[in-house]
Amino acid sequence: MFLFTTVMCVFYTVTNAASSSSGTCYVPSDRQWLVKGLQTQLENSAACPQNKPDPSVLIALNLAEDHNLSVLTQLVRQIKETAGTEMTSGKVALYVLALRSACQNPADVRTPEKHVNLVQVLEEKTKEEIKYINTTGTPKTTYYQLALDTLALCVEKSPELEITATILAKAALNNSFKFDGRFSVDTGAVASLALFCVYEGRILSQQSKITGTIQAALTLITEQILNEQQTNGLLGNIYSTGLAMQALNVTSEFYSPNAWNCPKTLNEVLSKIIEGAFSTPAAASQILPSLVGKTYLDVRGLICSSETETVHYTVINNLVGPHFKYSTTVKVPKGSVLLVVLEAAQQLNAKEFSFQTEETSWGPMVTSINGLKGSTNEKTYWQFLSGKTPLEQGVGSYKPRDNELIVAIFSRY
Repeated sequence: MFLFTTVMCVFYTVTNAASSSSGTCYVPSDRQWLVKGLQTQLENSAACPQNKPDPSVLIALNLAEDHNLSVLTQLVRQIKETAGTEMTSGKVALYVLALRSACQNPADVRTPEKHVNLVQVLEEKTKEEIKYINTTGTPKTTYYQLALDTLALCVEKSPELEITATILAKAALNNSFKFDGRFSVDTGAVASLALFCVYEGRILSQQSKITGTIQAALTLITEQILNEQQTNGLLGNIYSTGLAMQALNVTSEFYSPNAWNCPKTLNEVLSKIIEGAFSTPAAASQILPSLVGKTYLDVRGLICSSETETVHYTVINNLVGPHFKYSTTVKVPKGSVLLVVLEAAQQLNAKEFSFQTEETSWGPMVTSINGLKGSTNEKTYWQFLSGKTPLEQGVGSYKPRDNELIVAIFSRY
């Protein structure tokens, strides 16, 4: 009888008590461990090979500090690999925001198998949403997704933004953001973020004529969100509070200072972390940005380092026929892990430097280069060296230095 053990990826929650909140709407230093714990749990979830890549998780982790670069690199790769035209408009919007948060161009998504302009895909799918509204009175999907579309189009400065923002604002003024007959805090919050993004850019001539409509919509949505305040400080429910906090943090000019007790909301959220309320990546990814003082609008202002490092990369197979040796030089962002180098080489020459990885408990492991795969039966594998020195870290952890020579040799153990 054989015993098969399934390795499960569990999203653990912290259980220690936290101190009371201070009088500001920032997590006090003695409770930062709660935020860090939540971030670590998100990273662990993203690193789990059994979990599908979640663009919301990538956005949240990029907005936080002290990134685990290996996890982010893996998640970016997975997001690129799963990007496509078959997704709903809101999913495409999240992919656009996620890639932008990772300093990637969503209009130029490249993998060895495909090349996708996600911004163009988003524009086309948003047009479909608008067409449905014009003919049926409702979007093809939901107003929540249309709000995400508007936000992503604003971040990307799309020419389709004005008409989309106008329709979203008018829907807000018509009280269309409802779920089961009640105002949807989630939809209102994302719509607030999207419309405020447009409102901030109102000095642009093509957007100035819709400023009044957007102002009216923001005023109404903000009032509706505030009307959903609970006695314990939550906005709507525990799962809508994260997005609502983001919205209220950017729209403060649309409500009086005493209309929202932000510290009370924050204190309740921190207590809910202890109780395990954010036990799924989806829930945690929506609350984390507010806990680190960020919103989805901050995706626009993330600093993408212009510093690069030059890495020389050679792959060698003298073990089995046909033998080969290929060399290239790539430039990658400073501080990149080796996996980024391999991806850059693959983009330059997908035939000679193609590779495949397998997720392990130690991170990604390269199993194949140039179509040549290691074999347990033959005891062969791809060994990585810095010059002539074998690496002691994996491709997801090792960070090559500027002008370093990385060699991958097909070897036998």
